[in-house]
Amino acid sequence: MYRILPFRIAAAFIFFIFISCSKDSDEPTQEETPVTVSTSDFSLTMDENPINGQIIGSVLGSTNEGTVSFSITEQAPSGAFSIDAISGELKVADETLFDFETNPTIIGTVKVVNGAISKNAIVTITLNDLLEENIYEGNVNLKTQDEVNNFGANNYTHITGALFIGIGDGTGFSDIHDLSPLNALERIDNNFLIGFNGNLTSTAGIENIRHLGGDLNFLNNPLLTNIVGLNNITAISGTLFIYNNDSLVNLDGLNQISSVNGFLQLYLNPLIYNLEWLGNLISIGQQLTINYCPSITNVDALSNLTNVGGSITINGNTALENLNGLQNLNATIPFLGINYNSSLINLNGIQNITPTSSLGISHNDMLQSLEGLEHITTLEEGISIIRNPSLTNLQGLNNLTDCLNLEIEDNEGLTSLNGLNNLSNIYLTLKVIHNLNLTDFCDLQNLMINGHVTSYTVYLNAFNPTKQDIIDGNCSL
Repeated sequence: MYRILPFRIAAAFIFFIFISCSKDSDEPTQEETPVTVSTSDFSLTMDENPINGQIIGSVLGSTNEGTVSFSITEQAPSGAFSIDAISGELKVADETLFDFETNPTIIGTVKVVNGAISKNAIVTITLNDLLEENIYEGNVNLKTQDEVNNFGANNYTHITGALFIGIGDGTGFSDIHDLSPLNALERIDNNFLIGFNGNLTSTAGIENIRHLGGDLNFLNNPLLTNIVGLNNITAISGTLFIYNNDSLVNLDGLNQISSVNGFLQLYLNPLIYNLEWLGNLISIGQQLTINYCPSITNVDALSNLTNVGGSITINGNTALENLNGLQNLNATIPFLGINYNSSLINLNGIQNITPTSSLGISHNDMLQSLEGLEHITTLEEGISIIRNPSLTNLQGLNNLTDCLNLEIEDNEGLTSLNGLNNLSNIYLTLKVIHNLNLTDFCDLQNLMINGHVTSYTVYLNAFNPTKQDIIDGNCSL
């Protein structure tokens, strides 16, 4: 009996162990997920001649666990680019190797790693061939189309002197008709002149010029219709001179110019009918001249012009009706001349322009008023008011007190000198001549009684009073 009990206990223990082991073996065993890395090849086309540190792009890399790192295992040429080990960003390491002529394609292998797992990405960088600076030292004068073609074949990008296209020695006109061979040109350090070209109709072909170091002149090109291709020029270091181009209509190629440091002169261009191409102009360092451009009707496009450093002459523009576009110009200048503008009705727009030396208003057939000149008080030299047949009085000169000379001549519609009531001193000569309807000199009483005039010349007017007549009040009919 007592022997059987230990046996039963031992058997029960063995059975329990057996059952426990059986339950453990029924549960599934978990397997570890393998680490994976993925990437893709990188390719890019870029311009040659970048700078060191310039970003090229990024190699992509990812992993299902943790992070990846990047390294370059090989590249050709060696040392051309670098890579950020964390982000995969590629940068230019040696800019001298990014030269199309030497290495049109740069290749390499980037290793993307997570622990012992890695993948490779192939890097391919293809370079664009850029036109590199090709310098011509000195001045260039191209007198024939063959010379333009031959010079252009050298692909010069930079002329250190001046460029003259055409014949400028008075012997005739060139046969130049095409400027496209010069399309590599980017910089001219001195003057640029296009003149005396009998067959040139357009300046197309010079679109890459970005810098001028001197004057820009277009003169005596009888068939030139379009000035185009200079839209990269924003400033003229010298003078802008556009002279005697009989067919010129379109100047849109100059529409980015904001400043002219020298003179701006438009002269004898019969078909230019607007100044819209000067809409961005802010400053002129010296003189502004708009002369004998008979198709221009207004100067509205000059509304952004705020500075002129020299004299202003607006002459012989027979279709010009007003000067309103000059209203924002606040300038003190030596001389203001407005002459031979047969459609000009008034002087509105010049109220902030102050001449200090002399003023000339003549041969303006429709001009009815001098209003706009109220800011003028003193002139070191003088005033000429000549042959303005629609002018009836001199209102507008009411604040004039002193000048050297004053000439009022051949103004057929002038009936009075009203507007000269504050005139105090004429240091040399006052001339009032051949104003056929002038009968009222009473606004000269202040000058004659309280002021000074050295010489007084009056004749061929409807009334010709002496100085004493005016003093005595016998100053009008």
